Amino acid sequence: MSSGSATSGAGRVVAGRYLLLRRLGSGGMGHVWLAHDQRLACEVALKEIVFRDPAEAGQEREARVARARAEARHAAGLRGHPHVVTVHDVLEHEGLPWIVMEYVTGAVDLRELVARRGPLAPAECARVGLAVLDALTAGHERGVMHRDVKPANILLAPDRTGAPHGRVLLTDYGISVQPDAGETRYTKASVLVGTAGYLAPERASGGTPTPAADLFSLGCTLYFGVEGRSPFERESHLAALTAVVMEEPRPPVRAGALEPVLRGLLAKDPDLRMTAPEAEAALSGLVASRSEAYERTRTDPGSPSPWEAGAGPGGLGPVVGGGGGRRGP
Repeated sequence: MSSGSATSGAGRVVAGRYLLLRRLGSGGMGHVWLAHDQRLACEVALKEIVFRDPAEAGQEREARVARARAEARHAAGLRGHPHVVTVHDVLEHEGLPWIVMEYVTGAVDLRELVARRGPLAPAECARVGLAVLDALTAGHERGVMHRDVKPANILLAPDRTGAPHGRVLLTDYGISVQPDAGETRYTKASVLVGTAGYLAPERASGGTPTPAADLFSLGCTLYFGVEGRSPFERESHLAALTAVVMEEPRPPVRAGALEPVLRGLLAKDPDLRMTAPEAEAALSGLVASRSEAYERTRTDPGSPSPWEAGAGPGGLGPVVGGGGGRRGP
C-alpha cells in the first residue's frame, strides 16, 4: 500500500508519538502535515514521503529514503540559522522516512502571497532576497547547494514583534547536494532536478550544481516577487527550459531600483553573474533606502498601496490565510 493511502490521513499516530492533525501542503516528494508531538506537547510539521503506486515504490523506495535522510542532514547542518526552517529529526515509520520540522505558525509562501496580494514593492522584495541570500550563503559555506530556490520554497511569517511577514525562511532541502563531499545523488541521470523556469542555464544544460546556479534561481525568484511572474514563464516546462538557456528574461516593468540586481543575477554566463557579496551589498542598499524613506514619511504616510494597507514598517499587511500555518515540501 502506498503511503499516500487513506490510512495515512489525519488522526494517524506516527512513530507512536506524532498525531497527524491536518495536511499543510504537498509537493513532488510527498505531503507535509501539521502534527501534535504527544511527548513534548507542541506542534510540529511532518514531511511524509509518498509513493503514488506500488511499482514506483518498488523502484524508488531506496532512493527516496536516502534522499530524505540527506535532506534532514543538510537542513540540520543549518540548525539555528534565522532564515532556514529548522529540522528536528528524521525517523522511519512503517518502512518509510518522515522528517520532523519546525512548524512555522501563520506562514505563507511567496508564490501564494503574490497570487493573493499582488507583486511586492522593490525594496520589500530586496528584504526578502537578502534573507534568502543569507541562508543560501550559509549553505554554500558548508558546501551544500539548495538546487530548488523558487517562490514556493520561501516562507514569510510574523516575527516575534508581530510584524506581518517579518520572518523570511528558506525551506525544502529535499534535492540539495554536497558535490565536494562525493555525496551520492539520489536522482536518475535522465531526470533534470529542479523547477523549470528557475534553473540556471548551466544546470538546464546538465552542468554541476554550484553556488552561482543557486544565485540565478534567486534572481528568478526575486523577479517573480516584484513582477508577479517568472522571467522565463512559458506554456510548457520544455519551453521554459529552452527560454532559460536561449532567451533573455522579459524586461521588468515594476522592478525599479531592483532591476540592476535582477540583471546581474540573471546573467547567462555564471562567470559574469553577480556574486553573493555583490548581491548582498546591492540588496542591503535597497533595504536601507526603504527604511530611511519610511522614517521620513511616517508622520505623513499618504495613501498606502494595496500591499501596504494595514501594515507597519514591514509593509506587508495582515497575515494571509486567517492564522493558519503552512509548511510545503
